Amino acid sequence: MEDFSSSSSDSDDDFMLFVFPILLLAAREEELANNRRRKRRRLALGVITRPIGHTGPTNTGSPSPSLISDDRTPFKPSKIKNKPRSPQPNTHPAKMESQSLQPKQIFILSGQSNMAGRGGVFRDHHHHQHWDRVVPSECGPHPSIHRLSAHLRWEPACEPLHADIDAKKVCGVGPGMAFANLVRERVGVVGLVPCAVGGTAIKEWGRGEHLYESMVKRARESVIGGGEIKGLLWYQGESDTSTQHDADAYHGNMVKLIENVREDLGLPSLPIIQVAIGSGDAKHLEKVREAQLGMKVPNVVCVDAKGLELKDDHLHLTTKAQVQLGHMLADAYIKHFVSSEAHAHPDL
Repeated sequence: MEDFSSSSSDSDDDFMLFVFPILLLAAREEELANNRRRKRRRLALGVITRPIGHTGPTNTGSPSPSLISDDRTPFKPSKIKNKPRSPQPNTHPAKMESQSLQPKQIFILSGQSNMAGRGGVFRDHHHHQHWDRVVPSECGPHPSIHRLSAHLRWEPACEPLHADIDAKKVCGVGPGMAFANLVRERVGVVGLVPCAVGGTAIKEWGRGEHLYESMVKRARESVIGGGEIKGLLWYQGESDTSTQHDADAYHGNMVKLIENVREDLGLPSLPIIQVAIGSGDAKHLEKVREAQLGMKVPNVVCVDAKGLELKDDHLHLTTKAQVQLGHMLADAYIKHFVSSEAHAHPDL
């Protein structure tokens, strides 16, 4: 009689070796299928987020405990209301500046060094120029006073106003901040557009010249987004006292400048306040002053800088004098272009 025990045992072993891997594979496939079903269910309920077009592993993140279900606790979805999306805040730095600092009453500051400001500028023993950083209270910053930077962005105004405009020179205190601090009490938010460059003659401010075109460009940019150009403050002429020809031509050049600015800005009645110079080459100083003081152009008025304190160079105004000049300019603007008298006499 044959002993089949050994043969049967061998057959069982062979059978298990064949079937066991199949059973393991089937169990693994079932587990994967269950996992996929669970993930699809959770995805449909909003627990799992998957980027559009994403084919990689799903990011489960850290879902809220109230939305998690397991085998022990039946899932009970709560009502989730779709809230309307609020507008996203504007985080672009330049746009934020333009929106938050956009002034309403805009003034162009132009001319040469005494408008750019040399108050407090001194030379050391190496003949290097520095600013003493002394800012009178009348010239201090205020939330209602802004300036247009060289990069055409509105920013809080502070001395020296022309530091990035008359950039080849050392700038100090000018008349602009003293003017703005006085005017803001009457007109509200003030925007200053510094354009002055030291050592420049009036012929350099003719239409087509770099200085003129830059001034017009800055003025146009200043009103983008709101605001209104209310006046041009002009302090220039010292460089035109050197020759008889320049002094004689000053009146005609200044009248043409006024006409060009008003035409190019589309403001035919733009108020202009010019400063009659108090320093320069003595040979032709009075000729230029005569042209400035005697100008008969509608909506053009003049304040006189003669007698204001000069620095040791006998050319530039001291800080104290710049404060005085700023107040003179503000008084002239308020008197002729803000008060009831101006409305009664629009051609002043």
